[in-house]
Amino acid sequence: MTYWKDSLLVGVPKIDGQHKKLVGAIDELMAACKKGQGREKIDPTLAFVISYTKEHFTEEERLQAEYAYPGMIAHKRLHAQFLASVSALVKEYEQTGPSIALVGKLNKSLVDWVINHITVEDKKVGEYIQSRRA
Repeated sequence: MTYWKDSLLVGVPKIDGQHKKLVGAIDELMAACKKGQGREKIDPTLAFVISYTKEHFTEEERLQAEYAYPGMIAHKRLHAQFLASVSALVKEYEQTGPSIALVGKLNKSLVDWVINHITVEDKKVGEYIQSRRA
């Protein structure tokens, strides 16, 4: 199953491209899980999510500041909460190793947060930026 759908496009090409990469990482983890290889994929997925979300969030927040997005502070807080939850998963991974339970938590966390965040919060940002560019 692929989680990327064009309905996730927010209308800001750079952000859309970054979202596709994030969702692609989720897709790869899910495909590995279906093959019984989720535990092997957890380390590279966590490493990618941590590094790439920081880069992505920095760019998103830069655009919000550039366009004076009124929900910027709350949006930044959501980013910080997500990074904290991923950090907790990393800590659990370091303590317990790549368990099936952790793979399940990672799957749920990534799918739920990333897809919902794009669908709700990032769509608002995209619409706002588009309205300011017009």
